[in-house]
Amino acid sequence: MPRGEGSAPGAAAAEDTARSDLPRTPLAPPRLPPGALRALKRRLHALYRAAGTPPTDRLVALAASHPSGDGITEAAVMRTLGSTDHGSLRDAVALASALAGQAGGDRAAVAAEVQALWLTAEQVRTPPVRTAAEWDAVALGVHPAPGPDATARPSLTEYVERPHDGTLRQRLAHAATARGSVFVLLVGRSATGKTRAAYEAVRAAVPDWPVLFPTDADQLTGWIDEDDIDPRTVLWLNETQRYVSGAAGERAARALNDLLDRVAPLVVVGTMWPEHLRRLTGGGRGDVQETFHARSLIVGRHAAVGVPDTLSADLPETVRAAARDPRLGAAVHAAGAGRRVLQHLTVGPELVRRWEDGPDHWFTAAEHAVLTAAVEARRLGHTSAIPPHLLMHAAAAFMDSTARATADDDWFETAIGALTSTADGPSALVADRHEPGVGKADGYRPDDYLEQHVRRARAHLAPPAGFWEAGQWARTGDDAYALGRAAAERHRYAAADALYERAVELGSELARAAWAVLRETTHGPAAAETTAGSSAPAWSALAVAREEADAPGVCAAYRRAAELGDAWAWAALARLRDEDGDRAAADAVADEALAAGHPLVWRALGRMRTADPAAAAEAYGRAVAAGDGWAHLGLARLAERTGDHPTAIAHAARAAASGVVAAWAELVRLHWAGGDGDTALGAATSGARAGATEGWAVLARLRARAGDASGAAAAHREAAALGVTAAWRELALLADADGDTAAAEEAAARAARAGDAEGWTALAAARWSRGDADGAERAADRAARSGDVEAWTALSRAREAAGDPAGAERAADFAADHGSPAAWSALARVRERAGDRDGSRRAVARAVSLGALDAWTALGRVREARGDAPAAERAYHRGATAGDPDAHALLGALYEATGRLPEAQSAYHTAINAGLLEASAAPRPAAAQRPRP
Repeated sequence: MPRGEGSAPGAAAAEDTARSDLPRTPLAPPRLPPGALRALKRRLHALYRAAGTPPTDRLVALAASHPSGDGITEAAVMRTLGSTDHGSLRDAVALASALAGQAGGDRAAVAAEVQALWLTAEQVRTPPVRTAAEWDAVALGVHPAPGPDATARPSLTEYVERPHDGTLRQRLAHAATARGSVFVLLVGRSATGKTRAAYEAVRAAVPDWPVLFPTDADQLTGWIDEDDIDPRTVLWLNETQRYVSGAAGERAARALNDLLDRVAPLVVVGTMWPEHLRRLTGGGRGDVQETFHARSLIVGRHAAVGVPDTLSADLPETVRAAARDPRLGAAVHAAGAGRRVLQHLTVGPELVRRWEDGPDHWFTAAEHAVLTAAVEARRLGHTSAIPPHLLMHAAAAFMDSTARATADDDWFETAIGALTSTADGPSALVADRHEPGVGKADGYRPDDYLEQHVRRARAHLAPPAGFWEAGQWARTGDDAYALGRAAAERHRYAAADALYERAVELGSELARAAWAVLRETTHGPAAAETTAGSSAPAWSALAVAREEADAPGVCAAYRRAAELGDAWAWAALARLRDEDGDRAAADAVADEALAAGHPLVWRALGRMRTADPAAAAEAYGRAVAAGDGWAHLGLARLAERTGDHPTAIAHAARAAASGVVAAWAELVRLHWAGGDGDTALGAATSGARAGATEGWAVLARLRARAGDASGAAAAHREAAALGVTAAWRELALLADADGDTAAAEEAAARAARAGDAEGWTALAAARWSRGDADGAERAADRAARSGDVEAWTALSRAREAAGDPAGAERAADFAADHGSPAAWSALARVRERAGDRDGSRRAVARAVSLGALDAWTALGRVREARGDAPAAERAYHRGATAGDPDAHALLGALYEATGRLPEAQSAYHTAINAGLLEASAAPRPAAAQRPRP
């Protein structure tokens, strides 16, 4: 059988002679991106390690024992194991068989496995790893800038740096030099330069690191689960909300948290709009429980860095760059005296103008409808690329009867072709491909800037019924669930019912729970229970809904959830029995749970019964007897409350010995309270060895309260050395209070390099409070450059209160330059409360111009609280015009309070269309009814 390379025995001997100096150290695996070739090479290296990493000349001899291994060379061995080339099938199989035999494995099975891996790698070619410079920037999400004649040009414009660039590059460089892992999330509105800033930062800080760009949350999770992401890699998560939304996003966020903890050095870079950030971190109206891991990822790692949506046309850097690049020059000219250079650079305002003109102007009726439908799908929760079928059926709902009647058979394809064309500049609709491999687009998304505008313009509107019907074509269960939830929030219960059903068909357990709760209202308890089926989360959700509504069947629902495996449902059932005064029944539930392997119910009963120490101790004791170490902490706290300090310490020690990490901090506190500082120190030290760093932080606080500043600083230094970033903030404050400015600023800088700018923010507040205005501004500047703009917002308020309005406005401008218009909004409220109506109007107008769409609404709340209903009404109207849906709900409440019921009903109706379910004063549909959408 001829060899794959076609080499003859003589050539092989010559090659061996020529390479007699081949290295004899173990071969390293090649650097490859996730894919079939990586899987092949990783399997071969696993066999190589299992065989003891024999030298290459030994491998040649071993391979000769395989029927196809005769004539294999050391060069072929090195290519098969150590290069990014596929090598030949014959070499791979021979080498794998030899290695398996050396390790005592099944040679035939391994040979068959490696043959299958090689064939897959040959069929599904893996692109090489690429650094940021080797990627096409547009493929990474950077907006292309058109030329002065509005045609697209592939090259990037000259980059003008802004304050956030230093913050971003500092964090990436710190990860590289300190061999740490960092997640940086650039937050800003569309067309603010987030993705370009990330691209330039990666090129500058880690230019030789490969960049991996997963297609969606499932692929990201798969890469992490398969250990496909190596150290010294950049993980690129443009539009990060696509990766951390829904059930798949929660899995991805949890995997990302784990990846950042175990792989270093590593850089994860993402971008996100502020509204997505609010939704995921609990600042909006979403269910925070559904985004627990996403919130932990973003908030817990101090990831967010604000990016302003302004770039002033008169900055020297902008002027110089505009003189060199005609595209930038055209954008500067279009921006005029304003600060919207970036938006004009990507032709965003022009796309908005074309959409605002309506159908049959620049866009045909079909094109306008397709664009509107695409934005509505994204606005209402469809995070992945929108499938053509959904877009086509949804677009029909936005076309009038004439447009529908006169459209030809190819109307949709024609519209898609026009909208994705770049002949007149950047496309209004971006083609995407979700399925692997190369081929035609199978999804679409609107231009970011246009999407942001249309979202705001339609924020108070609900889409037509045909849109909800088109939702049946949603790509994933998460997408269908999100659309169903949006329909339910707008009282379109029949549409929500159908969308939840579709989401369940696509595998969404969250949708089944929501569907069951909805059906309890619309179809009655029997239908709800049928819908819940064998899903423990659905039964739990049904139980919670019944409990909140004080409806019958609560206990039955919790019991069903518990029997299906929900441990917390047992605890809820025991709580209900205990609250009813039936302690025996609660105990019986706890025993049932214990028999099912859930001792936590006895621990929960212990917490519920703390008013009766004997009963609480008995419950905790039952949990301890079942092996629940956490229950020892409950017994420790009970003993402490009753004054039995030795027993409290004994139980805390038992908890720590059983692996309860939090018990070490309790031991520190208990020993200190008992007057034994040395033993408290020992507990902090032992806890650190067990992975519990909180003990040192507790000891530092206790020493500080006792007036031992040097001891507190020593404990904080121990905590900082163990990775507690907040300890650097405390060290900064302690040093600053001692007058050691250099040490204070070094500690704050150490915290900032680890991603926590709060050290600088705390320094700014402390310095301002003692009258050091210059020092406060210096610290606020460093805080903003490290990613926390709140210090400038606080300084703006403080300067206004001190009678320095010019200084207040300078501080607010500085905050805006770092991506936060909140300082101007806060300044408007401060001036309103001080009676400066003209000043508040100027400040709120500035806030809105910088993107704070809720600034008028917030000002209206202040005016209403001060009893000025007419002025509040005017502010709420301005807020509604700016695109803040909350303004409609507040108008409804204001009208209702003043007896203007028809106007209140209209405002409430608009708020409901915007998704503010709680704004309704109208009754929900009666049971067993199926209302129209």
